[in-house]
Amino acid sequence: MKKIFLSAVIALALCSYGYAQDEEEYEEDEAPAKVTKAPAYEEEEEEEEAAPVAKKAEKKKAAKKSGDTPFFGIGVDLVGTLKEESIIRLVFKPTASIEVAGLIGLWHHGETTFKPKTGDEQSYSDNYTDIAVGVGFDYLMPTAFLPFSAGGEFLFSSPSPRTALGDAGANFNGKLSDVSVVRLRFNVLAGAEAELIKGLTLNGKVGLGFDYWSYDVVDQGTTSWLDLGFVTRAYLTWYMF
Repeated sequence: MKKIFLSAVIALALCSYGYAQDEEEYEEDEAPAKVTKAPAYEEEEEEEEAAPVAKKAEKKKAAKKSGDTPFFGIGVDLVGTLKEESIIRLVFKPTASIEVAGLIGLWHHGETTFKPKTGDEQSYSDNYTDIAVGVGFDYLMPTAFLPFSAGGEFLFSSPSPRTALGDAGANFNGKLSDVSVVRLRFNVLAGAEAELIKGLTLNGKVGLGFDYWSYDVVDQGTTSWLDLGFVTRAYLTWYMF
C-alpha cells in the first residue's frame, strides 16, 4: 500500500513539473513579440505623421520669406533733379538681388520773354520739352555693411535742336524745324543701396557715361559726336508692394 501511494505522489509531482515548464516556455515565446513589434510600429507611424507636418512648415516658412521681398517701386534721381534733368524709374524686383527698371526722363524749357521799358512784351517761342525713355538694371550683392550695386542704364531721346546746337544755335542760319536730333546714353554704374525706412531705399552710384549725339539738317548733312565722362545717380525709391 505504501508503494502504491508513493508512486502516485511521484507521478503527480512529475506532471506538475511538466505543466509548469510548458507555461514558462509559452510565456518566453510570447513576451519578446510584444516588446519588439509594438514600439517599431508606433515609431514608424509617428515618423509618417511628422513628415507631412514638417513639409507644411517648410513651405509656409518659404512663402513667408519670399513675400517679404518688395516687387514694385517708384524712384527719382535726386542728383538729376538738382541739375534740372529729372529721371523717374519704375522698378520691378523679381528677386531680392535683381532690379529691372523702366526709365523716363523729362526736361522742360519754358518760353523766353522780353518786356521792354516801353512797348509790348515779346516772346521768342523757344519753349520745348525733351522726353527720354530707357531701361536700367542693377544687381545687388550683400556685404558686411550695405548691399553693393552694379548695373547700367540705356536712354534714348530726341531733344530739341536748341539743346543739341547749344551756343552754335545762335549762328545757325536755317530753320530749327529742319533739324532732327537723336541722343543715346549708355552708363555703367556701381555703388551701394541703403534702406532708410521700411520700403524706402536710397541707391547712390557713380560710373562711366557714353553720350552720343547725332543731328541731321535737311538738305545739308548729318553731324554727330560722342561725349565721355563720369555720371552720378542717387535714386530715392519707394516700394509700394
